[in-house]
Amino acid sequence: MGEATTPQSSRTPVNSTAYPPILVLTGAEKREIVRRIVHSQAFASSPALRAFLLYVTEHAVSSTSERIKEQRIGCEVLGRKPDYDPATDNVVRVRAHELRQRLDKYFSTEGAHEPIIVSIPKGSYVPVFAERASAPESSTAQIGGTVRRWRWIPWALCVSLAAAVLFLTVSNWKIQSAPHAQPPPVSIRDFWGQFFREPGQEMMAVAADSSFALWQDMAGQELNLADYLSRKYLQTAIGNPKLRELVARRSTSPADLALTLRLAEVARTFGGKLNSQYARNVDIRELRKSNVVLIGSRRSNPWVELFERHMNFVLTRDPHSGAPLFENRHPKANERPAYTIPVVFDADGTEKQEFESYAVIAIVPNLATTETAILVEGLNMQATEAGGEIVTNPERLKLLLHRVGHKEGTPVPPFEALIKMTSVPGGYTDAQAIAFRYPAQP
Repeated sequence: MGEATTPQSSRTPVNSTAYPPILVLTGAEKREIVRRIVHSQAFASSPALRAFLLYVTEHAVSSTSERIKEQRIGCEVLGRKPDYDPATDNVVRVRAHELRQRLDKYFSTEGAHEPIIVSIPKGSYVPVFAERASAPESSTAQIGGTVRRWRWIPWALCVSLAAAVLFLTVSNWKIQSAPHAQPPPVSIRDFWGQFFREPGQEMMAVAADSSFALWQDMAGQELNLADYLSRKYLQTAIGNPKLRELVARRSTSPADLALTLRLAEVARTFGGKLNSQYARNVDIRELRKSNVVLIGSRRSNPWVELFERHMNFVLTRDPHSGAPLFENRHPKANERPAYTIPVVFDADGTEKQEFESYAVIAIVPNLATTETAILVEGLNMQATEAGGEIVTNPERLKLLLHRVGHKEGTPVPPFEALIKMTSVPGGYTDAQAIAFRYPAQP
């Protein structure tokens, strides 16, 4: 899936007075640099910018640079409708400007030690990987634990386009890493250790099918898992080229991409593997035998339906407004029967408005009782982002486990938590757990 490893060679400057040094890097090395960038504080509050950078980087590595177009970025990364017109909606150019500013901030602060600079030149969305101008000529660059000497190549031959959604176009992207040098924090070990009982054990992460959810919105239909598996949406789309084109696309949300990267880091911590899958590629037999993380709600990740019998907070839609909501099947004192967001914000207002939103985090038995499933669902992208960060950030996870009464140092048994946060343009604030079921039964 990535680029071939470039043989070691001496450096050969090419017109270095006119351009910064461009480097021959492997795909893995480019991904490792970008992974550090998107995990930095400079990008902490903006899942959209993280997804933007991941998208263009991964498409370069996978040699699918034809997808790095303004219109595609708007649709596949920033949530615009397939027929949106970049001439009248400059969201991609605005986000690209913000991305350049965040990159400058990272490399002047947290990334000041980085020997390689990543930039997005004006007039382009193609990331450029260049050595810092002040780096000594005789120095070596270490990226991802591999020390190599770089050779210069012409600016025109630099190909560093890629897409953080590559795993959506291939089946079975497996990331294997060596064990982390430091033991995992207690909260991470208690929560995730059950996924990695043996060295090299695999965890599956299933990203949502955003195209499927959008298709349901545009077609005015609610489909279930059986419809999804039978590809009913393809049959229904016959005669409607736009709907058929929409459902043929494979895309997911920036929140899903960001969480998948964090899950890869979790797997690396335990010396395990991450099997990153797209919802449309999953086979129920594979799901049955795996520890799995399902990202997104039932409308975009229909596999969630298999686990809802274990759950109290279940995603549905308001029959009158169509707004998404979590139904509270067995409300306790001071709990609402439902938690929802305004439908207009769900549709197109998340970049301009602040409002309360909700996520659900749950550990439930998998289809085979010997395995475990973790669900991270949100009523909108920011809510899913919040849920994903809570279960992968040691301090936030520690707070959550303390709230549910978990005994530190023991594996976390099944539970369910409803998370409330303030959804803001490009991110979220004030995430906190407000209701629990522990274990995950009414």
